[in-house]
This record gives sequence, C-alpha cells and structure tokens, in this order.
Amino acid sequence: MTGGLLLAAGSSFASEQQFLVETTLWLEGQARQVPAMVVKAREPAFLMPAAEDGSVSDGNWRLQVEVDPVDDPLIPTDSLWVNITIDRFENGTWENLTDSMLGVPEGEIATLSVVDGDNAPDPTTAQVYLEIRTSRLRPASN
Repeated sequence: MTGGLLLAAGSSFASEQQFLVETTLWLEGQARQVPAMVVKAREPAFLMPAAEDGSVSDGNWRLQVEVDPVDDPLIPTDSLWVNITIDRFENGTWENLTDSMLGVPEGEIATLSVVDGDNAPDPTTAQVYLEIRTSRLRPASN
C-alpha cells in the first residue's frame, strides 16, 4: 500500500465511546496491509488505500467498519456488533464482496470468510478472508 485514506462520517454526543479496530485482510489469497483504526461507536469509518496521487485503479479495495456496543442484559458484557463492508474496484466501478454483521466479544478475534462452494475457509484460497479484533479504548484518568 503506497498511500491510504481514512474517513469517519457523522458525529454525535451519543457516540463518545471509542474502539480500536485491528484487522487482517486477504483478498483472492493476497494479504492486504490494513492499518489499525480508532472509531467512535455507531459511526462508520472507511479505509481505502490509494496511490500517492490519490487515484483508484482496478484491484483497489475499501473497507467500512461500524462498531455498535450491545445493550442487552441477556448478552455477555462487552459484546459488540461489528458491521463490515468490503468492496473492490473493477472495470471502473465498485463491486461489493461482502456486507456482514458479526457478533464479537470485545478483545477477541472474529473471522469472516467468503468462499466458493464447499471450500474450507482459508486465507490463501478464500475470495475474502478477514480477521478482526475490536477493543474499547478507556478514557485516560486524571
């Protein structure tokens, strides 16, 4: 990755919680460099690698992540919903590869994969293979 762009959309007082999102991503068996992101709760964050001149070409990808703390007494404490969208730029247009929601215990690794047929999910053979860990950032004490 020669450059990159991280955008966070929206802003509200209700989303003051922040999370560290760490991902490892493979597309068509190729590992992609994905920097860690700090995101606010319930606000989508976008990551899109680009060339130094900011251009987008075939094979480029973008990742959207939104973290939503679970507020349900029947669900384990510190559980999170993580909405994930991954797109790839091909032939002048963005093609959606996956759009999913994962239930993830905070601090643990969750895996998402897109495979053909009955193939086993594996980073080197899956169309999309993503490992994600999300941790709540605690405010510094004064």
